[in-house]
Amino acid sequence: MSANVCIPGISGRMGLEITKVLLENSNLHLSSGVVRNINQIPKKMDLLDLDKDKLSSDLSKSIVECDICIDFTRPNYSMEILEICKNNNKSLIIGTTGYSKQDIQMIESAIKLIPILKSSNMSVGINLCLELAARASSAIGENSDIDIIEHHHKHKVDMPSGTSLSFEDRIKSVLKKEKEINHHCLRVGNVVGDHTVKFTLQDESIEIHHKSFDRKIFANGAVLAAEWILNKEPGLYNMSDVLAM
Repeated sequence: MSANVCIPGISGRMGLEITKVLLENSNLHLSSGVVRNINQIPKKMDLLDLDKDKLSSDLSKSIVECDICIDFTRPNYSMEILEICKNNNKSLIIGTTGYSKQDIQMIESAIKLIPILKSSNMSVGINLCLELAARASSAIGENSDIDIIEHHHKHKVDMPSGTSLSFEDRIKSVLKKEKEINHHCLRVGNVVGDHTVKFTLQDESIEIHHKSFDRKIFANGAVLAAEWILNKEPGLYNMSDVLAM
């Protein structure tokens, strides 16, 4: 029996990509997609082989009818999604970034009641790079300058990106003492996402680089995470748990 999935913001960039992947998945079923105005459905939705009866502007009703909610929206809307999932015992996949400290506290409170998988980047490649960055930092981080360089499309709001901050957190988690990590952010064009972590020693440098060619990699990761989180106990999970790294 397949699990029902709700996608708030289904007409957004990531909402569309996740829907495409979900419609090809035999283990998960799209129960509803949430749009702002049911009477003004964007024309790009016509590109999907999707029953329009699955679209709704009623967020609460859509989440109540699902088993798992996949959230790639904005922080304010994400907090509404979190509250409804918490109150209705629904599993939640979070790919939204740019949260405030208060938002993070609300997520940390909710994990006592429901399973939440939160990741700033759900691609398999990025999560492998996070592990490689941690290993490099453990070996040479104390003796090198560390820079994180990232390039995204001009519409991306948060700087540094959530992925860059995840690299920083992962690197710092293995350092023995406090160290400044420099961020360099570029917001131009239609770049899906490029990230480089650079360790510079006195006579050499080491770079870990990941380049995203298509948003489908994030959608594939989100759907993989949704399959994985079904029937999990309340708590906070990440893609490392899904990939068993």
